[in-house]
Amino acid sequence: MTPISSNHILVVDDDPAMLRIITAMLRQWRYETSVARDGLEAWDIVQQGHVRLVISDWMMPGLSGPDLCRRIRSTAFDNYIYLILLSGRNDRTSLVQGMDAGADDFIVKPVHPEELRVRVRAGERILRLEEELDERNRRLNRINHTLSEAYSTIRHDLESAASMQKALLPAPLRLPGVTVEWLFHPCSFVAGDIFDYFTLDRHRLSFYQLDVVGHGVPAALLSFTLNRLLSQGAEEKRLRRQEAIQDEESVPQLLVSELNRRFQSGIDPLQYFTMIYGTLDLDSGRVNLTQAGHPKPLVLRRAARRVDPVGGGGFPVGMFADVGYETICFELAPGDRLVLYSDGISECVNAAGEQFSEARLSALLEQTCDLPVAAVTGRVGQALLEWNGDDNLQDDITLLVLEREHGRDPDDQPGY
Repeated sequence: MTPISSNHILVVDDDPAMLRIITAMLRQWRYETSVARDGLEAWDIVQQGHVRLVISDWMMPGLSGPDLCRRIRSTAFDNYIYLILLSGRNDRTSLVQGMDAGADDFIVKPVHPEELRVRVRAGERILRLEEELDERNRRLNRINHTLSEAYSTIRHDLESAASMQKALLPAPLRLPGVTVEWLFHPCSFVAGDIFDYFTLDRHRLSFYQLDVVGHGVPAALLSFTLNRLLSQGAEEKRLRRQEAIQDEESVPQLLVSELNRRFQSGIDPLQYFTMIYGTLDLDSGRVNLTQAGHPKPLVLRRAARRVDPVGGGGFPVGMFADVGYETICFELAPGDRLVLYSDGISECVNAAGEQFSEARLSALLEQTCDLPVAAVTGRVGQALLEWNGDDNLQDDITLLVLEREHGRDPDDQPGY
């Protein structure tokens, strides 16, 4: 839109004397003027797009002042046109009729110079405000366009990061002696939750689940770093070589303690994570795990059809330097299940603000104890969706289920 100066005024009157008087006053006040001797001539000039302010007589042949106002208001011009009607009528009905026709102001003849001057100035102020508003809108449009392009770029990058993160997740696992299934639903493009499981030899399965505090990109970056460090047992292998570990029970707590030492952030004291790291002896069903601020693991005792929480709590990794961690030891009988979950499940809220809770999760696990593990994770996901009411989650959701199976042959070779 090209701004047209409000200093240019079109004067419309079929009385030559009145035209000379009004244009003389306007030029004295340094306004540029054009003249039209009737409404039709004025309409032709207005359509050229150079006029922002019109002073028009009421009674004219061909096209009256109110009809000229109506025609202007019914046409979509690039800029607003300020209309002042002149009339010898000094009654309320005429004023209303003129304003209804689209006039902005009304002057009763004879025209007094000071009254004309202040009313023209008022029109100028309104037109100037419109120009300023148009310029602000143009700036906002440019900013919005830039932001839209930036958002598209960020969205594309986040979608790529989300695809990479999903590619890091392990496939569901079925080995002689154990089945592992999971549920993973990030609350944004990328998540702070991550998990993995792997065999270092044919007798043991190692597993972990962690939840980086916060959401979005900062949490996901630390999650990526931790996944790279822990992937396929890299850190556990290094620790076993370095420490020459003889006691299997100490592996989880040594590994978590090492992570706590290495991830003390002096930059952001709120950058920490909760986790569980553990091992499962595929022959005996013995579990050794360390809990670091993560929700308590749940053990489904198949024979009793009962879920028992295990562990206590512990401090999150990276929060305090001088803290110790303990190993929790217990056994899974054939058919038992070990369930690890992030607080995005227990703290998932419904429309009333009520949390899903550990108790509801435990009850659901008990109700589904006869279903295959893959069906259990699906049922939990569906229950959370129904509880939440939509797919707009406030936190990442992660569920990891390990089931010890019957009939493990110690000579079977695990395959991953």
